[in-house]
Amino acid sequence: MGRIIILLCALLFGALTQAQSISSTIKGKVVDNKKELLAFVTVVAKDAQGNVLQSMYTDEQGNYEITNTETQQLEFTYIGFKSKVVTVGKEEVSVVELLEDNAILDEVVIKAKRPTIKREIDRLVFNVQDTPLATTNAWDIIKQTPGVTSIGDNLSIRGSQSILVTINDKKVMLTGDQLKDMLEGTDGTQVEAVEVITNPPAKYEAQGNAVLNIKLKKNVNLGYKGSVTDRYKQATYAVNTLSTQHSYTGEKINLSGSYSFTNGTSARYNEDNVIYENGERWSTDLTRINKYRGRHSFQSELDVKIDSTLTLTIGGNGYINEQTKGDFVIPTLIYNKDNNVESNYTTFNKKRANMETYTGYLMLDKKFSTDKKLLWSSYFTYEYQEDNQDVLTHLNFKGKPKEERFFATENNQHTRLAVSGLDYSVDKETIKWELGGKYSIVKAQYGLDFFDYKLDGLNKDKSNIFDYQEINWAGYTSFTKNWDKWQVKGGLRGEYTGIQTKSNGDNNTQSYFKLFPTAYVKYDVTEDQHLTLSYGKRIDRPSYSWMNPAKSYYNLFSYFQGDPDLKPMISHNFSLGYDYKEWSIEAVYKREINPSMEISYQEDDTNTLIYHYTNIDKRQQVGIVLNTPYKIGEWLVLNSYLTAGYQEDYFYGVDNKLYKNDVFGIYGRLFASVDLHKKSNWKVMMTYSYSSPSVQGTFRISSYQRTDFIMSRDFLQKKISANLYVYNIFGSDRQIISTNYANQNNYFKDYSDTQGFAISVKYNFGNQKAKYSSKEIDMAEKDRL
Repeated sequence: MGRIIILLCALLFGALTQAQSISSTIKGKVVDNKKELLAFVTVVAKDAQGNVLQSMYTDEQGNYEITNTETQQLEFTYIGFKSKVVTVGKEEVSVVELLEDNAILDEVVIKAKRPTIKREIDRLVFNVQDTPLATTNAWDIIKQTPGVTSIGDNLSIRGSQSILVTINDKKVMLTGDQLKDMLEGTDGTQVEAVEVITNPPAKYEAQGNAVLNIKLKKNVNLGYKGSVTDRYKQATYAVNTLSTQHSYTGEKINLSGSYSFTNGTSARYNEDNVIYENGERWSTDLTRINKYRGRHSFQSELDVKIDSTLTLTIGGNGYINEQTKGDFVIPTLIYNKDNNVESNYTTFNKKRANMETYTGYLMLDKKFSTDKKLLWSSYFTYEYQEDNQDVLTHLNFKGKPKEERFFATENNQHTRLAVSGLDYSVDKETIKWELGGKYSIVKAQYGLDFFDYKLDGLNKDKSNIFDYQEINWAGYTSFTKNWDKWQVKGGLRGEYTGIQTKSNGDNNTQSYFKLFPTAYVKYDVTEDQHLTLSYGKRIDRPSYSWMNPAKSYYNLFSYFQGDPDLKPMISHNFSLGYDYKEWSIEAVYKREINPSMEISYQEDDTNTLIYHYTNIDKRQQVGIVLNTPYKIGEWLVLNSYLTAGYQEDYFYGVDNKLYKNDVFGIYGRLFASVDLHKKSNWKVMMTYSYSSPSVQGTFRISSYQRTDFIMSRDFLQKKISANLYVYNIFGSDRQIISTNYANQNNYFKDYSDTQGFAISVKYNFGNQKAKYSSKEIDMAEKDRL
């Protein structure tokens, strides 16, 4: 492994050195009279006779580079500024200053307002800057993004929770609550757009059914800016988040960082019911109140511009959960076949959990010319978790003496992940070619110690150590061509995966190589009408913890167990779309082989409810996606997003028979945004979401609906921004998840305490007039921590 990395580094730096030695260019930057950098200025290179040799735009930091050696003159033009001609060799070209053209500025008002929702050839783009969501946080934004279904803190896209989350195309090495906390600490004003990529190109990891890419803006003007935000959220209990963000942009260095601290209490309410063949019904009231002492989320990044063609980026992020504390009292009533209570037991669960995870990364971005560049990205992630519980049960069964039972478990997890990859691209006016590869290795160890005090100590039969190791080699190529009214994009990605697991002396190995083709075709019928066709193949590898065969007990009669023989899910995705201006309609079809998911089943002999991660046989989905935006004047924007379709899941039951679970369903989201006062940026937004009943493996899931209200306003010349967010106004996103086939008959009611409100106040300081643009990193990675 070490030799491979050394060889890659040698080849990379050799290429950089050679490219620098043979280049002969004219380089510089363009600024205004305040020395602020100007992006996207038109630069035209001419020879001595005035013939045009080359034309280009300055980049996000105002830099330009002319490669034609016959250049004698440079002409700079920019809307709102006077044009300027510079003679090479006689006048300064390293820093060119443009003067404002007041005559033009007095007469022309330029408005560049992008549509809120736009469908591109391979993704749906949700631009948030003209909505009140921009003053919330990144988590609230993605939960309101069209195409994303959110129930409680669970996100799904077209029925699948297998989502690769990236920020500026770079994988966020956090999941679950850690990802939520980090995004809640990310100011919404930093988010330019959210991209929902349901059929990702070959450049992205093949892992996951969809990619959710959050595009953050980057300060491109010289100077410092910062903000402090306090956000108070009240549901049944209160949660407070204090966050701060800072950035500095210089001629050679860009530095940014953020930190957030969250404490408070959360709640989740469940009622589990299991109906056995003898007519008994076991009903458990599970209310989980978790207090967290402190959750810290932080990130920082440093860009160093070594020269106009080479940029070094060093960064990292982390998450620390000091402690989550839960003391649960869980009563269970046992009803006889006449629906009378005849027995009961009560579980007292003392639960403590903590976690820390850190990621560091290094990137080198080399531009060989205006259309050729190479990116080398490497990162390392370390994660440690502890999850301990003491469980005391008071038993009061009919015909038996009362008794107490006790057990305790100590769970810990260590995970290390290292990744290195190269991406090369050639981006010309009508052709784009991409080529890349990466190597990753992950090592994880899960320890479970089970203590049964009746056995006076450690119960070795119920304890377990699970070791997991995975390596992955991947390579891809992608080609895009534009001509006349056509755009064609095709790609191929190949990935080799090798897995080794070890659990209490049992060893398992898996290895496989898969190819993942992608294809897109777009035809412009007219300037306003477009047809699109796409296909992509994806894979969903199971999470490391899902392959752990150890039994993790919730109480005496319920536990979770993974499967070391889990297979990866393969999906085939087709879509056919038609766009008219900003309206779009898309027909989709998806076929999944061996989808993996958590299901539950009951054992009548032991009265045990088992939660098990396993593969079902297959899944098919077909449907229509409709996006219809409306704009009424300059103050009201309406949008409707609707999905309607049919889904069928095939699974083998506990009796080894093949069953079909199917449903025809719809999912829709409506929102209206109103500008009440433009000068103070006073905006109001109302959203309504509805989902009809759905299925997942053995489960049938009831419908839900939700209504939210958001209002935002700026004060003191935008120094202060305030936001009011009223969540789930009617408390209507409660669900019932049921299983009913063969001898299986159980259901549970679930509610994540989402009804409430949040108030946030943000204070801005520093150079708040600085411009922004998105920063793209051509590297995406997926971990399954």
